[in-house]
Amino acid sequence: MQLPSRSTRAIAVIAVDPDGRTYRIEQRRQLGADEDAPGAFLYCCLPEGQIVDHIAYGTYQLPDGTIVRTRRPRMA
Repeated sequence: MQLPSRSTRAIAVIAVDPDGRTYRIEQRRQLGADEDAPGAFLYCCLPEGQIVDHIAYGTYQLPDGTIVRTRRPRMA
């Protein structure tokens, strides 16, 4: 499923699957005809536009069912 392309600039996170493959997941805000309309909402997708489920903090489910997680930032 792909959403219409009236969205704001994406915020990207990098998530890793159990095999070590990385994925760029974009968090976008979908806007209606009026940017202040109550119909605006957030969604996550791959760069190609495929919807990704945000199932918990730092945890996402890809369209094929693969669970991926963001890595914790390292403290210097």
